[in-house]
Amino acid sequence: MRRFRDLSIKKKLVFISMLSSVAALLFTLSIFFIGALFATSSSTQERIASLARVVGTNCVAALAFEDPEAAKETLKALSAEPQIVSATIYKADKTLFAEYQRDPRKPKTGAMDDIADEKPAGNGTGQVFKYRFAGGQLHVRAEIELDHKVIGSVELSSDLKELYHRALLIALIGLIVLIFSFLLALAISSMAQRTISGPITTLTHTMNQVSEQKDYTLRVQPAGHDDIGMLIDGFNTMLAEIQARDEKLYFTQFSVDHMADAAYWMDVQSRIVNANHAACDALGVSREKLLAMSFSDIDPSFGQERWHEIWQNACARKTVAFESSHLRSDGKLFPVEVYANILQFQDQQYLCAFARNIAERKKLQLQLEQAQKMEAIGTLASGVAHDLNNILGGLVGYPDLLLQELPEDSPLRRRVMLVKKSGEKAAAIVQDMLTLARRGVELRNAVNLNEIVAEYLKSPEHERIMAYHPQVYFEISLAEDLPNILGSDVHLSKALMNLVSNAAEAIAESGKVKVQTRSCHVQNPLKGFQTIAPGHYAVLRVEDDGIGLSDEDLVNLFEPFYTKKKMGRSGTGLGMSVVSGAVKDHKGYIDLHSIRGKGTSFDLYFPVTHQMVQAKNSDFVFEANMGTEKILVVDDVLEQREVACVVLGKLGYQVAAVASGEEAIGYVRRNPVDLLVLDMIMDPGMDGLETYQQILKIRPGQRAVVASGYAETDRVKQIMALGVNGFVRKPYSIERLATAVKSALKKEPGDSGTMVLV
Repeated sequence: MRRFRDLSIKKKLVFISMLSSVAALLFTLSIFFIGALFATSSSTQERIASLARVVGTNCVAALAFEDPEAAKETLKALSAEPQIVSATIYKADKTLFAEYQRDPRKPKTGAMDDIADEKPAGNGTGQVFKYRFAGGQLHVRAEIELDHKVIGSVELSSDLKELYHRALLIALIGLIVLIFSFLLALAISSMAQRTISGPITTLTHTMNQVSEQKDYTLRVQPAGHDDIGMLIDGFNTMLAEIQARDEKLYFTQFSVDHMADAAYWMDVQSRIVNANHAACDALGVSREKLLAMSFSDIDPSFGQERWHEIWQNACARKTVAFESSHLRSDGKLFPVEVYANILQFQDQQYLCAFARNIAERKKLQLQLEQAQKMEAIGTLASGVAHDLNNILGGLVGYPDLLLQELPEDSPLRRRVMLVKKSGEKAAAIVQDMLTLARRGVELRNAVNLNEIVAEYLKSPEHERIMAYHPQVYFEISLAEDLPNILGSDVHLSKALMNLVSNAAEAIAESGKVKVQTRSCHVQNPLKGFQTIAPGHYAVLRVEDDGIGLSDEDLVNLFEPFYTKKKMGRSGTGLGMSVVSGAVKDHKGYIDLHSIRGKGTSFDLYFPVTHQMVQAKNSDFVFEANMGTEKILVVDDVLEQREVACVVLGKLGYQVAAVASGEEAIGYVRRNPVDLLVLDMIMDPGMDGLETYQQILKIRPGQRAVVASGYAETDRVKQIMALGVNGFVRKPYSIERLATAVKSALKKEPGDSGTMVLV
């Protein structure tokens, strides 16, 4: 029975159909066989009874006259009937009268009285017959009557070969009919079962495909409107509903797996029971490994107490948010912002946490804070630069005048020189602060890094660094045919000096500082300390084999006033801030590499230009810069006016001075001058731009030199656009002021195309 249950529906249908057909056929053939056998038996009995009646009739005379021989002759006539085995005539007293035996070798049959199972039967003529089957033969007995008186009986024994032959023939015919009927039933049932098993087989096959492939887009072809058709329609509807649900679930799972934020699901013991792809990528672990971890494994700050606190807060408030740090597989921590809430699924609570990597935001926040700090320092620098430069004007300008008057062997020259150097150092600090504020950088001139390095190596600043670090070897490697860049040689030289000074300071005892230039073409964005955009660059490299930078140093390196140098050897802690500001002003990039204990390298990338470097003037000669023109000095600071007047007077110029823009306008209206030396910032009252605009209305084409502590501001750009002939940086020195004035007086009025900045 179990094997039948395991058969396919097709085989079951065929088996049931064939079993039903065979059972019906067997029953029908059995009835037919029995009926045919009964009919054949009855026919045989009738035929033998007829023979017995004929024999009995023919033997009446023999019995009546007691003539056994005549009876025997009559019986011999039965030899013509091959089925008759024997024939016997009995007298009325049942004694043997005459006998016929086809095969004399066979034993004779007994007397009629010995037959106990004979069965009388009527033949419809009133004569009584008795039949019996014994010994494989049919025995028929008929009474012989004469004048309605029984005078004897005749008994015929017939073999059953004919009966058996007919029965076998009937059975053979039945078997043939059964076989053909079986084959016909098999064919019909096979064809018929397809209408039932075919759709069911297709349904089963589709179901197996769906189960194996998880493809819910498959459908079963409709088979009609019967029960199977309804089953298929229901199955297709179920598949459609599963497909729609699966697509929604897939979209949801896909969205969760591919979202940028890491997602974790944890039970009350903080075990991670599920996580998305972003979580695995963020931590650098496989999904299997992550699901074997707890939340404390990825967040070292989560002990049992904090986890319990977070769980309780989430249960109470449904959502909690906090910042923490997650641990990557390589041992590095990165900052994250976590939002978590409690979810209940199948009567169990889970903490669902979304963790966002905020390293970039922290970096931007740090950069913003740095920019705000730089802006604050810049505001401070711009606020005090004017006053500091005015104060330093005397410390820088007057020593130059005194040195001009003192003889070479005067013992005062050294003291005056110390005063001058102190003033220049103070002015340099102010310039550092202005550079920090990203003010005062002029990028109109082409410069070459090789020339800047060469000039720096001859400078007193470099000689001082070498004196402080006698065991440090300086290796210089300059690329040939290095392309030019647009920039300020002063600021670039200042940046180089700070890098070299820091490199030498990083070497504890003996070591090497390498200064190198090269040309570099970046084809794809180059990611380093900063991402360098594609382009052609001239690169300045300063490398040392010192102690390297710590993580704290790397974070705070470009912070203003951050320094670890030895006190008394270097400046104000603005060095690296000046480097960063100079690189930004030159639209360049910084790439930094440092290995603790092995050294540090700085690569400064500057965009190249096709402009040529202008030839520099020869060494300053006092007599070559003298003149007799009329010059008006406009400055609100007495010391600056006096320094300018004395210097210009020494140079032979006719000098006048006023303290405000309003006074300058009135003076120029009454007294034409060849040149204005015009301060940009004058408080209170009109500044340099407004003053020059008004003077141009009175004296179109009036020559002017702007004096300011800033090389370039929006107001300075505007006044230069009006035709200013030169620019001189405060505090004044004889060389800078004389050069600017002489150059401006050589130009045509209003010509600023070759303006010189000094």
